[in-house]
Amino acid sequence: MSPNQEFYEGLDPKDAVGTTLSFLRTFSPLYAGTVGLDGRPQVRLADFAFEKEGAFYFLTLKSSRFYAELSKTPYLQLCNCDPEAGTVFRLSGKACFTEDEAIIERGIKERPDMLERAGGERKMLIALFLLEAQTTLEAEKASVPEMNLRLPDPNGVLIGITIKKKTELRDRLVRVLERRENEPPALDPELARVYDGAIFVFAEAAKAIWPRMDIRPIERAAVFETWDEREKYTALAATLIGNAVIDSPEDITYWLNPDTLKGLL
Repeated sequence: MSPNQEFYEGLDPKDAVGTTLSFLRTFSPLYAGTVGLDGRPQVRLADFAFEKEGAFYFLTLKSSRFYAELSKTPYLQLCNCDPEAGTVFRLSGKACFTEDEAIIERGIKERPDMLERAGGERKMLIALFLLEAQTTLEAEKASVPEMNLRLPDPNGVLIGITIKKKTELRDRLVRVLERRENEPPALDPELARVYDGAIFVFAEAAKAIWPRMDIRPIERAAVFETWDEREKYTALAATLIGNAVIDSPEDITYWLNPDTLKGLL
């Protein structure tokens, strides 16, 4: 159903988050534009799940091309139109993924159909939200105000660690991985799993920065009995480490340290 004139008049351009939320709830489902794996544009339907602390969450399947495309090129534009009013709504930004259990559960509650599409397997679902987001409303009629709103990056969202690209950081990480592989510390089993989860968190960040880096020691050193166990402890480690910024070798030593992780549990 097309929004009426009162809908547009009731929007508050000063409230970028609230206005965007109104658009997302009204213009659903949305058309999602991505860069395909072949470098060509792709468009598919996407349904908004929920908003929390300024972050707009969507659920997708880890097996989907949508997830694969955004993993390679993490830029997304969501779009829909109101033909009666002659308006076009767009939400653009950088897709950031999270496997936080609370976010996934909330997403399933809002979008139970996604769990059905995943065959009832929660582990096959992943959530995404947008960074560097911008909302626009293009209007053909003078009675409908056009909008161009920059959204603040959401607070309290687990984005993941940031490793500054320095040679000494790479060297320190390699040494930590080699030490874990060759001399596994005698740790409490639960702490050892968290520690190995932290190794995987750093591994994923390292792959994005140093794609040629030999990360095979990570796979050999951090051994979990099941894939579900690895997912569980990787997510827990990511939560403990949070949005840490790694810009010195000492940061790696601090975070990839059983004593540090034990103190955060």
